[in-house]
Amino acid sequence: MTDNTTHNNGKKAEQELSEIRVRRDSPAVGARDAFTELKNQLCRQLLALRDPALDVSDRAAIRPFVHDRLGDLLAERGIVLNRGEKRQLLEAVVAELSNSQS
Repeated sequence: MTDNTTHNNGKKAEQELSEIRVRRDSPAVGARDAFTELKNQLCRQLLALRDPALDVSDRAAIRPFVHDRLGDLLAERGIVLNRGEKRQLLEAVVAELSNSQS
């Protein structure tokens, strides 16, 4: 009986941990919309700033361009992001730019 109780407690703890991870990784209501809007605004602004010779569909070419300008664009808006959030935004912008030009 003790082994069964220990097994059930371990299973319950694992489920709770899994739920915490889902809640942590899931954006709050409205946060995803704000992220998408910010990403779209940055994409428009970056497209206007880019050198026309820059191949936007080439992720390897566009990534340094976005990386170099992202911090300044966020600072202009007064937006402070932690490293993980900034990396997520960078990846989303690069993906959006390279996909929109395909």
